[in-house]
Amino acid sequence: MARSDTFHADGVRRLYEVTRRVIGSTDLAEVLEEIAQGVVEGLGYGVAAIARLEGDTLVMTACAGPEDVREQIIGRRTPASLILEEFRMADHWGILRFLPHERLPSETVESLWVPSLSVSPDPEAWHPLDTLYAPLYSSNGELLGNMAVDLPPGNKVPDQQGRELLEMFVVQAGLALEHAQRREQLSRQVRLGEALKTLAFSVHRDLDDGLRGAAQALSEALDSPQVTVRCFADNAADPIESSAGFPDDPRAPAGTVEAIRSALTRRAGEGLVRPYTIAAMPEPGEEGDAAVDVVRPHLAAHHWGGCLLAPIGVDREVLGYLVVLRRPDQSPFEEEELDAVHEAGRELGRLVRDARLRRTELRLVSELRELDRYKGELIATISHELKTPLTSIMGHTELLADAGVQPTSVDAIARNAARLDRLVTNLLNYSRIQSRREIERVPVDLAELCRAAAEMLRVQADGAGVEIRLELPEAPVVVLGDREDLPKVVDNLCSNAVKYTQRGGQVTILVHADDGAARVVVSDTGLGISRQDQVHLFSAFHRSTNPDALTIPGTGLGLAISRTIAEAHGGTIEVESDLGKGSTFVLTVPLAGE
Repeated sequence: MARSDTFHADGVRRLYEVTRRVIGSTDLAEVLEEIAQGVVEGLGYGVAAIARLEGDTLVMTACAGPEDVREQIIGRRTPASLILEEFRMADHWGILRFLPHERLPSETVESLWVPSLSVSPDPEAWHPLDTLYAPLYSSNGELLGNMAVDLPPGNKVPDQQGRELLEMFVVQAGLALEHAQRREQLSRQVRLGEALKTLAFSVHRDLDDGLRGAAQALSEALDSPQVTVRCFADNAADPIESSAGFPDDPRAPAGTVEAIRSALTRRAGEGLVRPYTIAAMPEPGEEGDAAVDVVRPHLAAHHWGGCLLAPIGVDREVLGYLVVLRRPDQSPFEEEELDAVHEAGRELGRLVRDARLRRTELRLVSELRELDRYKGELIATISHELKTPLTSIMGHTELLADAGVQPTSVDAIARNAARLDRLVTNLLNYSRIQSRREIERVPVDLAELCRAAAEMLRVQADGAGVEIRLELPEAPVVVLGDREDLPKVVDNLCSNAVKYTQRGGQVTILVHADDGAARVVVSDTGLGISRQDQVHLFSAFHRSTNPDALTIPGTGLGLAISRTIAEAHGGTIEVESDLGKGSTFVLTVPLAGE
């Protein structure tokens, strides 16, 4: 049997073995080594090498042949553009590319491994500078790598049968790379999906914890040696700047943060909110920006290969940024990784925005509490200051009345002084109730409170031509409450009912207990309250917009005080009313022992 026939038979057997390995193995390095070894041992080539495309560079991954050749070739990096240019100059042998030595560019020769082979005058002889390549493509035409062979069997240019067998090995190498690429893509998608899920959960956490969790999740998903996440200070009212990093805490040289903020804000204004890469070494003709100018020296100084810079924000508002670093030996970022980082920036933007809103809310609540405290102190101070001269005025008014001096004027002074006294008393009560934290609870009979209120208002009601109906249970209706405050609520509800009911009208006071609660229901046939006024009915100093109601003196504090007391007792005050048809107020307080 001829030597070439032996190689062909061995090649077919090795091809069968390689095909099985490509289908069943997940170890790309082993499969590529076996393919290269199959070309050498099965087809009789002296050297076979396979390079894998990483970004725009072909990296020699597998090599079969003499050990000294392997040491020279493994790890060699060649720009893919140079190999593609040689492909265009080569003869097309199916999927193979043959570049005769006479067409080989002189600058390429310097970077090649050239075998120690004598030049033969035989036109079929293999020349030391002849080159036989095979681009490795995926099923959709994407370049994945390159196979190169040298020193063919008998040092002759391969015949048709030899080329066809070599093409079969090339196909298997392409399949192995495509399978590996798909596995890596799937693994990367799973990692990125988990990272984004972690980020989604972090949105509901504390800002600092969320940033740390995001940095760690992205570092692990993107196989990054360092991820930094930073959010900018909001404004003078919220000057807090938060940052986190994994595995190390972030370190930003002076001026870096502002430069990055300026660059990202400008890009966002132009509608550019996608992440972008910054290489440690600039590309020819590359146009940088403020971020590139400050980040690139930092990359070079710490021997990083590059980074991915992404804005953190909502829509076009830039709230911060994240930086994902790469080592020099790592491949460039994939498009799906850019998509994941872009989504991470948006998720973190929501986290930062919500944290700012919470901080603003807490600050405003604190300010409102301080204002409320100041308001209470102001009311108490003014009320106390008014109380003393009012007491004196009312005392001297009584002396004037006793002396018989101008009784009409004395009556007016007394009436208005009494009105001012009620206002000051209500202000003092409002201030006291607002500032009080605890109440002293004792048994209080609501039925008895209603009976006392009706008796107190009987003279006023008879004078105004208003009927008071009292419907009380036989047994006491006992609740636990303040013996001074609860009477104020009942008195206020009953007094308002009589005050705002026209002559000939009726006020009904009903007390009953059910479902563990005591209820005082005060109904009247008076002026009624509009829907508009009901919205602010229990606000302090609120007065009705009804002109008829405004003619009746009032401070606008009674219902505010009453609701505050009711809520302090675990109860409520509710109202049902229609303008011109009367009102019904319901005080509900838990029964004693409930």
